[in-house]
Amino acid sequence: MFPVLFEIGPIRVESYYVLWGIAMAAMVLWTRRRAVNLYGIGFNDATDVMLCVIFGVFVGATLGGYLDHWSRYAASPIRLLYFWESGLSSGPGFIGGGVAGLYKLRRLRVSVNCFAESASLPCALLLFIGRWGCFLNGCCQGISTDSPLGVAFPGNPYDFVYPTQIFESLAALLIGICLWITEGRLRRSTEEAARGAILWPAFLISYGLYRFAMDFLREGDRIYGLRVGQYTGVLAMVVGFAWLYVSVKNLRREQIA
Repeated sequence: MFPVLFEIGPIRVESYYVLWGIAMAAMVLWTRRRAVNLYGIGFNDATDVMLCVIFGVFVGATLGGYLDHWSRYAASPIRLLYFWESGLSSGPGFIGGGVAGLYKLRRLRVSVNCFAESASLPCALLLFIGRWGCFLNGCCQGISTDSPLGVAFPGNPYDFVYPTQIFESLAALLIGICLWITEGRLRRSTEEAARGAILWPAFLISYGLYRFAMDFLREGDRIYGLRVGQYTGVLAMVVGFAWLYVSVKNLRREQIA
């Protein structure tokens, strides 16, 4: 819709990078604040973990961008070197950030559960803001449709497609609101959070579910009939359910003891 916000000489300020940059900054700052103020993690430790997470997110998201458009790179492998063309993919980005963050948390001996709870709401905010960057850029489009929900993007004004970017943004907003309400009602102590995360597994399950469903409406390459985002969505749900099971089990064991 508005891929370029403004230009200063040869410099183009693109809406995609501006909004995803704002989203990432908001997620990082809010996660660190929640980690320190709500879950008792030291400021320096929280900062170190977030720096590691940022690195992992960009590596994972870039690799995911390659997989999202694998046919382009299969036809011309040299384009693998043009990393700025790969785009970003949120699912692999979460995996990369999660692996990097887990590594750093283990090294610092910081509670994984507490830090995960800190990141739950900010990650929903990240997706809510960032997907509007996709919409303004015209990427991550849906498939063609005759539905009244369809929109036409510049460059192809006669082909109406699902605005899946908006659908995903609103889904993330709904997840964030539900997590915020849940956190307020649970009012868990730092010790309880350390024994078992609840919000983060709920985020993983919700994100994986909507990503798996939404990508049926998305354009792009598919591997065995599914997009990369759907595979990462299933992985997120599996990890989320397993994490929630272990958390509930640990909390019940503590209550019995």
